[in-house]
Amino acid sequence: MNITPIRVTLAAFLSVTLTTCAQRSWNAPLVESDPAPRYDFSSRLPRGNAQNVFVVLAFSGGGTRAAAFSYGVLKALRNTPVTIAGQTGSLLDQVDVVSSVSGGSYTAAYYGVFGERIFDDFELKFLKRDVEAGMLSELLDPLNDGSLFRSDYNRTDLAAHWLDSNVFDHKTFADTSLGYLPFIIINASDINTGLTFSFIQQQFDFLCSNLSSYPIANAVMASSAVPAIFAPIAVRNFDEDCAQRRDSWVPYELAVDDPYTREHQVARALDRYFDPARMPIVRLLDGGITDNLGVRGSMMSPVAHYGNVEDMAGAFTPEALDRVTDVLVIVANAQVYNEFQWSRDGTDPSIPSALVASFGAAIDILSTETVSLARSGFQMWADNINARRKPGAPRVRVHFATLTFDDIKDPTQRARFNAIPTALSLPAKDVDDLESLAGTLVGQSPEIQGFVKSLH
Repeated sequence: MNITPIRVTLAAFLSVTLTTCAQRSWNAPLVESDPAPRYDFSSRLPRGNAQNVFVVLAFSGGGTRAAAFSYGVLKALRNTPVTIAGQTGSLLDQVDVVSSVSGGSYTAAYYGVFGERIFDDFELKFLKRDVEAGMLSELLDPLNDGSLFRSDYNRTDLAAHWLDSNVFDHKTFADTSLGYLPFIIINASDINTGLTFSFIQQQFDFLCSNLSSYPIANAVMASSAVPAIFAPIAVRNFDEDCAQRRDSWVPYELAVDDPYTREHQVARALDRYFDPARMPIVRLLDGGITDNLGVRGSMMSPVAHYGNVEDMAGAFTPEALDRVTDVLVIVANAQVYNEFQWSRDGTDPSIPSALVASFGAAIDILSTETVSLARSGFQMWADNINARRKPGAPRVRVHFATLTFDDIKDPTQRARFNAIPTALSLPAKDVDDLESLAGTLVGQSPEIQGFVKSLH
């Protein structure tokens, strides 16, 4: 048998495979002299909307179920008219911040990059697309075999590569939250420290890294990388003596030595980044591990506000803080309460089923507590601001709305939505029904409608 042609063919195949290997999208080091705007509140909050109104959206995890539900919220807000100072527009125009985790990050990121285009093609490009099949085809493509054999590339990098090419058009954070669009905060979980990891420049400062050139698809993939199904997304912790790390608030907070404050706990975890020799790589997984609603772990985090949550120093200048009078927080929570077959049958769960149930139970309990803590956190912030305002000055009013499947009055319909699985591909009817449900819940929310009326 003449094996020479086989060897030639194999050599040619390996040559093509190795030369077409996809590369991991690493974050770039921070260049202190870079004049480009930072991806933070000061450069990314929209400037064209009402300055006395501050609107925050929080999109939960839950795969495409959460993405479709969040998309329905955006559509409903676009169709909700508001009049402020004689000017009429939509409630969506007044959104300042969208914070998201896991499935909700697909919607948040797409809106943050493409704006109104989301209402034209997001269903086609993501919600009603067989995303799981697309990612699987990328995994099975022989041209990617060489990449997966490397130690610095994994299946999650490959999924991010698919998202980058097929959904997000190779956009980076430099392309995100521009002009009238709200500041998008995508959240993952740092499994090194156990903290929420927010894709904002304040977080990347502790890595001496620049977020601007980082692909938005990789952040979304980190935010939605469910443990065991996906491997962690990796980002570099640069061994640099950058001013952002050197002059941070962390050493001061640690010197206070009050271990029972949240600021101290966060500072103690962030202090681990200061020694890159011990933590050269930060590993990121699903944001739902630490905060499945994406509100308290990011918007209310000391990281986002330079250690000063009391004044939300990252979001407001002193002048802006004096102007704000009405705050609306909308939490779109696509959490479900479904039953397991083994529970109904009275049989022992398999190891994977037990892991899924345990993971879900932990997230459910954490989400319930997070809503309560976030609501009280925003109210405490408003009370603090009001206490310092002069007598007769306008008071800050906080409206906190939570949209959940528990708000569905009909028990049969509620059970139907609770049965929708956490997956990246859903039937088109499920997507349509989730979008419609979101519109209904926005319309009947007393907090949202009360906020709209208060503006008049």
